[in-house]
Amino acid sequence: MPIKRIAIKLLARIGVKLPWTFYRYILSEVLKPFFGAAVFFLFVLLMFQIIRLADLLVSHNVSGYTVISLMAYLSLTLFPVILPIAFLLAILLGLGRLSADSEVLAMRAAGLSIYSVLTPIFSLGAFLTLVAIFCNFYFVPYGSRMFRYELFRISNTKAIATIHAGTFNEGFFNLVLYADAVDSKKNTMQKVLIYDERKEGTPVTVVAHHGRILNNLQDSNGIPGLVLRLFEGSVHRGEPAREVYEKTNFDVYDIFLRLEQVKVIGVDVPKTMDITVLKARLDQLEGYFKRGTKWEEFSQNEKFDYINFGVEYWKRFALSFSCLIFALLGVAFGVVRTRTVRSNSFLICLGVLLLYWALYSLGHNFASDGKIPAFIGMWASNFVLLIIAVFTLRRVAR
Repeated sequence: MPIKRIAIKLLARIGVKLPWTFYRYILSEVLKPFFGAAVFFLFVLLMFQIIRLADLLVSHNVSGYTVISLMAYLSLTLFPVILPIAFLLAILLGLGRLSADSEVLAMRAAGLSIYSVLTPIFSLGAFLTLVAIFCNFYFVPYGSRMFRYELFRISNTKAIATIHAGTFNEGFFNLVLYADAVDSKKNTMQKVLIYDERKEGTPVTVVAHHGRILNNLQDSNGIPGLVLRLFEGSVHRGEPAREVYEKTNFDVYDIFLRLEQVKVIGVDVPKTMDITVLKARLDQLEGYFKRGTKWEEFSQNEKFDYINFGVEYWKRFALSFSCLIFALLGVAFGVVRTRTVRSNSFLICLGVLLLYWALYSLGHNFASDGKIPAFIGMWASNFVLLIIAVFTLRRVAR
């Protein structure tokens, strides 16, 4: 027997009748603008990100499939943020239309309170909260990891595009590279200096008149990589422990850069970790406290990890539960009768989001600096808006 029929029979036995037709009508008024708002906000947020990547994408002449892949990974990371925003705007638009057409007034005249309107919307908010939690646990870290891996793959199809002329470029295949002039179209550099300390204890400095990067090559073992070919220069090696210095002049000097040895930046941070990995690391650090370890005895890395892992863990819950807070606020402000529904809905939505984001950013900064516990920092905005929502809803209900 379907769960809905069982629930109806149980409620009928205790004398409770639920207006299912009314609930379906309210949900239909909210769901229609919800999908449109979700697509709109997704498009806007993606455009902001694409603008930042435009230079990289143009310089690498990437394919359409690669662009679509990047946008898909970005969408996964943005989806939990878009859900509560679109939900709040949809409630304001849907209930605003009902209020403007005096349908809310008719509902009250028929004996239905504001809390009857809240019931289906709050239920939908609970469902969206579960969806957002699942996305924050798995989809967001997966999208973040894959986005970084894809950017890494793109950047190494034409690695010279990541080199900025006249500056020291750190992290270029674990080297420090300087070039006085760079031509990304010809893959050439002028007046090149490279500092290589990959071999501990014996740093190497290479100076060359000009250089060239050869892409998509392999070494003798078939490992893919790049060749940094330098012309008319010298190699300087030193062993400070033995007070030895060596200089070698060359006409052509090749440095093979293996892709598998390059560390992809940003894939081992809390944001890119699944909830199981994140919670395991957090439990490990909290176990030190249970064994009596004092905060002063923690190393700097352990303190940094404890704060950042805690902030990321509670952030995923706090952002997800904002759907429930916005459900209360949406009903409280949505049933107020106004003449210009759309403009007022957008203004109210913008005001609520600005307040929420200001409180969230403040709590996040304090928690990240270790001034307050991560739980309080991440949930502070939800608690403040919950108080406002309950107070406003009660006044409107009267």
